[in-house]
Amino acid sequence: TPYRRAILSSPLVQEASAGTLPLPLMQSWMIQLYPFIETFPHWIALNIAKTEDAHSRGFMINNIRIEKRHAEQWIQMAYGFGAAPEILQTVIPVPEVDALTHWLWSINTKGSLAEGVAATNYAIEGITHDIALATVKGFPAYTRYSDVRLNKKTYGWMAAHAHYDDLHPIEAMEVVKRYATTPEQIRKVRFAITRSLEYMLLALNACYRWVPDNTSASQKTTPLSSAV
Repeated sequence: TPYRRAILSSPLVQEASAGTLPLPLMQSWMIQLYPFIETFPHWIALNIAKTEDAHSRGFMINNIRIEKRHAEQWIQMAYGFGAAPEILQTVIPVPEVDALTHWLWSINTKGSLAEGVAATNYAIEGITHDIALATVKGFPAYTRYSDVRLNKKTYGWMAAHAHYDDLHPIEAMEVVKRYATTPEQIRKVRFAITRSLEYMLLALNACYRWVPDNTSASQKTTPLSSAV
């Protein structure tokens, strides 16, 4: 709970939820996390071979099917907020976003099924549901910007995660409970969950400091004080 609370209390989430996050920083969040969103289904796929029961395998396969649609939905959301198309395909993630990405690659490659599901499907999908529910409330405030186009596609990613991601973490925890049955396995699961949330917080805070240059595919780091 303290780790989830820290994320939801972070400046980016709080200001985006209130509609007061400056548009360049709203774009920063959407641009920086695109490579992470695009790669997300691959982490889930790494765990399919580790499953030993049909229920867990079915959960993974269905989750991948859904997640594959989300990269395009994220792109449409970023476009709706005025992000330049070319920058999404060429963005170089800041170190904190890279750290979140590498952590999930590592835990899903080298960790047990319970650790991978806990870190990815429970921790990340769980907090993503909470972030979506909060930040989508601030979207209407951005109609004050001429570059912002709010339509069904712009809302698609947020609407999807606010709707079904309240179920995925619950289903994921059932898989975790099935495979984490010893005190040591449970300890590792708890660590995987908290570490995912710690890296997510670092990534969001870094996005809050990074400002995209929407005139080209280049990126630059700009102090927050000069960006707002």
